[in-house]
Amino acid sequence: RPASAPSKVNNHRDLNSYGGTQDAITLDCSSVEDAITSLARLFGMSRDDLRGAIGRCEIDWHNRSVAPEDQVVRHLGYDDVRDLPRPTAIRWFHATRAPVGSLFEEGLLLTGAALPKLWESLGAAAAQWTSPAEWIAYQRSFERADRPFSQQFHCKQNNRGWEGPFAFLVKDAALHKYADHKDFTKICETLEDICADYEQVFGHPLREGYEAATKPCLVIFTRPGEWHGAVKAALNYVHREVVGLDQSLESNANFNGEGVPVLQSWINCVEWL
Repeated sequence: RPASAPSKVNNHRDLNSYGGTQDAITLDCSSVEDAITSLARLFGMSRDDLRGAIGRCEIDWHNRSVAPEDQVVRHLGYDDVRDLPRPTAIRWFHATRAPVGSLFEEGLLLTGAALPKLWESLGAAAAQWTSPAEWIAYQRSFERADRPFSQQFHCKQNNRGWEGPFAFLVKDAALHKYADHKDFTKICETLEDICADYEQVFGHPLREGYEAATKPCLVIFTRPGEWHGAVKAALNYVHREVVGLDQSLESNANFNGEGVPVLQSWINCVEWL
């Protein structure tokens, strides 16, 4: 370990104790300052000491045996990411669009469970061009058509975890402030396929109609427990900000519920953009 690196802190938590204890630490990347604060608590260091230790990490970009993101971890004295201290909870940022005032009373649903409401929202936007009977007929045709975007939508259902729900660890990544990340506040992939198919069939700009009827937002929630790679990603997020490097895919982690919805009780707020 480099001489400047701090000693490891024995800070492993009982992950069955999620709430209310003095040891409870939420990893929060709402901003780089929030990330520094939560990581400093997690590593048992002061904010200044953590910032200084990370800032002294110089990446060897020609090292073929240790990836840049792992060099930051090793600089702090951890040869194995599995030995990193674990938060009791993590704050996540789900980027989406919704009708203004939506409260997400049911939490964040799986794609299949959310589809009826999504079709309803699209139908309302399409009403300026399509009659109710035409919309019902179109929805039925989408389920069995061999059109490119319809097929693309149905092929995604063969992928494990396709229903999400999904979220970003780093708020700025959710807000598409880094070019490597897709902007889901414009439209989700499910509706993107349906809108493209509708426009191919009818020639009307359904996506524009849906965007006009909704507003981008972040659903911010705190999920109990750790997530693989989240602490390493947060360390790299802070490192790149502190030393002035552009952010990368490695400085963010992505949450996937993989078939388990996000509970309404986990939701902290809906931030309209």
